[in-house]
Amino acid sequence: MNRNGLLLLLFTSLGPVLWAQSPPSQAENKWEVSPFVGFGGAGDGSFATPVEEGTSQNVGLDLDQGFVLGLRITENRGRYFGAELEYSFTGQPLFFRDLSPTLPSLALDHTVHKLAYSLLVYGRERQERIRPFGSIGFGTSFFQVSNDSQDEAIRQGVDLKNRWKLAFSYGGGVKFRMAPRWGIRVDIRDQLTGVPDFGFPSQAPLLEGGETGPGFRAEGLLHNWQTTFGLVYHLR
Repeated sequence: MNRNGLLLLLFTSLGPVLWAQSPPSQAENKWEVSPFVGFGGAGDGSFATPVEEGTSQNVGLDLDQGFVLGLRITENRGRYFGAELEYSFTGQPLFFRDLSPTLPSLALDHTVHKLAYSLLVYGRERQERIRPFGSIGFGTSFFQVSNDSQDEAIRQGVDLKNRWKLAFSYGGGVKFRMAPRWGIRVDIRDQLTGVPDFGFPSQAPLLEGGETGPGFRAEGLLHNWQTTFGLVYHLR
């Protein structure tokens, strides 16, 4: 059974519980705390990187799918709006292809730390038990290579750097109230950033003996998608 089928089965089984609870008043549940888990990834891409001698080489970058853990703190404002602070980290294995003829591949342990502040727009009022919503916001992403991977890269002649990138965040989801103070939520978000260069030169250098060294020209935008499932605790 695929993920969509599992979600449909979950929501169907929870239906009687959702409709059995009495709705809260408009003044209640201004603040929410939501721990969440899920999965996320950014896919792969190919980047044309110039070489000092005037040619170019195509370098591949893969950001594989991995687990997501995080926390959201939400302030409900009025009937249809909210604001939310979100932190998450994603374990995303990182793989470079064709950095140079002497370094055809480089696999790294890598984590993306996400921080975003978003505006939420709900499709239904606060007292409703099922509330779909859209989100839009800004933040930052920190692309961190593990210390062990950095040490291994140095042994292969590459000095890697961690990078911060400003981010634009957008997405949507739905909240389901299970009890006056508890609920669940499902979110799909994209954290849009520039592509980090991880400390590689943007032009591949020529080494002694005429060999081409590793280089990587990081251009364009990176879509880092997350699908998460969270609990919601309503503060009074």
